[in-house]
Amino acid sequence: MDNSYFPIRIEVHMILALLALLVFGMQFIRFRKSHHLVLAIALPCTLLPYLFDNQTFFYAVGVAEGAALVLSLILAYTIDRDKTAPAASSDSDDAAETQAPAKTDEGEKGE
Repeated sequence: MDNSYFPIRIEVHMILALLALLVFGMQFIRFRKSHHLVLAIALPCTLLPYLFDNQTFFYAVGVAEGAALVLSLILAYTIDRDKTAPAASSDSDDAAETQAPAKTDEGEKGE
């Protein structure tokens, strides 16, 4: 492939793509959010134009990468946000319940 497409060497591109796979793969395992999985798959796919020396394929990968980034953005603000909302509210309710009796006990002791 012509080196004018990418401003970095293939070695650096491979390292960054594998790093992205590891980081977003670990984030998906840790948090189970779908946009992490989309990014873990999409970012290493930027290496595909090195395999096929076809300009049409190069642009197809670019369009697919753009679509994956838009999809991950949509997932992060819709489905994945709903996954964290109930857990955060239940944790704050539990914390409020455990703190409420302590405040009333201190008030009764002071009287």
